[in-house]
Amino acid sequence: MNISVVIPLYNKARHIQRAILSVLAQTYQDFELLVVDDGSTDGSGEVVRQMTDPRIRLIAQDNAGVSAARNRGIQEATGEWIAFLDADDEWLPCFLETMMGLRYRHPEAGIYATAYRYTKNDATWRPEFSHCCTTPGGGLLDDYFHAAMGPPPVSATAVMIPKSILAEVGNFPDGIRRGEDLQTWTRIALRYRVAWSSAEGAIYHLSADNRACKPDSVNADFPGAAEIEAAVALGQDSVFSCRMAAEYLVYWRLQIALNCYLNGRRPAALNLLRKTRHTSLFRRKRLFLRIVFNIPPVMLRMAQSLRITLRQRLCRSGRNPA
Repeated sequence: MNISVVIPLYNKARHIQRAILSVLAQTYQDFELLVVDDGSTDGSGEVVRQMTDPRIRLIAQDNAGVSAARNRGIQEATGEWIAFLDADDEWLPCFLETMMGLRYRHPEAGIYATAYRYTKNDATWRPEFSHCCTTPGGGLLDDYFHAAMGPPPVSATAVMIPKSILAEVGNFPDGIRRGEDLQTWTRIALRYRVAWSSAEGAIYHLSADNRACKPDSVNADFPGAAEIEAAVALGQDSVFSCRMAAEYLVYWRLQIALNCYLNGRRPAALNLLRKTRHTSLFRRKRLFLRIVFNIPPVMLRMAQSLRITLRQRLCRSGRNPA
């Protein structure tokens, strides 16, 4: 079996059939499909049981979080390469074929990924990926961290990784509230190049169930911060640019600082802001946040709600809200 497809599942009864059918419809058919039911309470597992394709394996476990579910799938997988899909998203029919083409042309890569499309309500749009290869057959990113300061080139719903490399970096980290996938991509991108295709391989459903982030799930720092700081301290540009890796960390710390401030964690926000002093790419944003952090959080949340409303109206009008 060449590819093991892993879908972590938690309370996505309305969406899981769509995700599975999109896997079964792939033009590349040499795969097994492992659905890890992470303690669903809405009958999600029963939806999977009713699907009779022999390549589908349903694995049930007590609720332990998305990282534990993905890691259980990796543990049970028999394939050499692991492809991931979230239970509320879907692949386009070319996804696995595109992955294997990238693997054939770039066996040295540690991550294989494609472009994807967002959809919400009746609107659909493609992110404006930056610093990504545009050649028809795809290629290696010049620098993952540079590209990842725009719309993420690697998504947990459109990615394939060699099982051996996942083992090397410790699979997905447990106990992280958000960004566990970003930490895994970071660990790999500090060691290996990332292969990427501009062909759209997946659809990311923003209006699916359970997408919202609870305020108490905000991290105190970027999950991959320690790995990036250790790599940058060595000062050896190899498969990545130390400067871009450092700026990527600033990029995320500024975003997390704002989230902390909006959720009443001003000391944590100011601590992160102090850690971004040496940025050259985000000086204006850092200055802006220094000013913003003197505005009462309730007023900022009102402004943010207004911004979200405007984005939703753009979505309904069919315009790209990015």
